[in-house]
Amino acid sequence: MASHDSLNQTYQEDQAGPATSTSLPMPDRNRQASASLPTRQIPLGEELPIFCERCGYCLHGVAQHVCESCTVRQFHCPECGHHQPINTLRPAFQKILGRIRAAIVTLAVLFRLNFFGWLLVAWVAMGFEWSYGYGSVRMGRTYGQNQLTPRDIEFEQLVAFLLFGLGFGLLGRMLLLRWRRGYLVGMVLATLTCAAIAGGALWRRWDRWETERLRLPLPFTLDFVICLVVTALSVTLGAAVVWGIWSAAAYAFLPRRTSEALLNWQRSQSSESAAFLARTGPSGS
Repeated sequence: MASHDSLNQTYQEDQAGPATSTSLPMPDRNRQASASLPTRQIPLGEELPIFCERCGYCLHGVAQHVCESCTVRQFHCPECGHHQPINTLRPAFQKILGRIRAAIVTLAVLFRLNFFGWLLVAWVAMGFEWSYGYGSVRMGRTYGQNQLTPRDIEFEQLVAFLLFGLGFGLLGRMLLLRWRRGYLVGMVLATLTCAAIAGGALWRRWDRWETERLRLPLPFTLDFVICLVVTALSVTLGAAVVWGIWSAAAYAFLPRRTSEALLNWQRSQSSESAAFLARTGPSGS
């Protein structure tokens, strides 16, 4: 019986394995089904395979290091010596993210082109409609039939050009945040607006000559010039004050941290460093 008990003890020791010096508890063979399982935190970078950005070497299991000149934890590729941060996105996800970003940039550019293009067409239409009007022509002591003449300025006309120019300057400046000076953006937009209005007026004069062989006088009267000046000032004013209005609205209706992050991101679009990185890329080449 003694030999039989010693054989059972030896068999149980062989099944348990050799003794270890670790402090980890041995798994319980009689653990209940609802008992919690021991978990081990997986180090960052070991849950999925990652490859070197430069040579494609598999960095799975490679030790992580902290750079001497910064606090960024990174991999050191043993194949090419490239230093790669551990939070680098996977190449497949980088490709998808690049395509999404390119699609967003394309849509943003198309939206800006449509915005400024169609609104400049609207300015041309305003110049076409508001440049000439029918008025009585004095013939001796009496007035003859109505004829197209350069239109006299009216209060409704000034209000229409003023409000339209102010809105165009406000929205146009917010779509052109890459340029730092708001008043300079407003001056450029005002120049384009005045050119569109003048082009619309000249178009109507040419159209009358082509269709009816009626030669109209030039529309550039004092009233028309006053209308152009009012439009240019309203566009420039809207572009100059919109950033202050937008900042005040952001601080008033958004949490402070959210508003500061939003405004700082918008300010960074006009910084010289952001423009330099956009031209040269992250490597500076």
